[in-house]
Amino acid sequence: MVRLRDIALLFWELPQDALGLVVLGVARALGDVVAVQRDRGRLFVESRSLGVSLGWFVFWSRGTNRYFRPDPLMKRHEYGHSFQSRWLGPLYLPLVGVPSVSRVLYGMVYREVKGTRWPNYYAGYPENWADRLGGISLADRNGPMP
Repeated sequence: MVRLRDIALLFWELPQDALGLVVLGVARALGDVVAVQRDRGRLFVESRSLGVSLGWFVFWSRGTNRYFRPDPLMKRHEYGHSFQSRWLGPLYLPLVGVPSVSRVLYGMVYREVKGTRWPNYYAGYPENWADRLGGISLADRNGPMP
């Protein structure tokens, strides 16, 4: 049953919901979707390669690439971003999305220049905030990772 609150949230998060729907369509077309599960008022999409939270859509992956190592905490981290989206509404993409993408791009350049992965991706805004909202502590981040 759709509630008035759900409709209000849809409009409040409309820019990221629309983008999330497009990303889901593209990911499905490319065969990148592993599983989809509705949980905690969000749609969790396990992807082969994608980690991003866009309104109602929480994309996460167990995969790795040359820039980022596998992160068993990614699902919780991306769920943390969904709180930011809910609180900031239409300001989420400029206030969280742009800095987050900037950190990803910096990590990619860092890898190419230094020859090693950037270890501080989660140490700054808005990633450290998403970690806290997702229930991830500094001890979790400093523990052993694959």
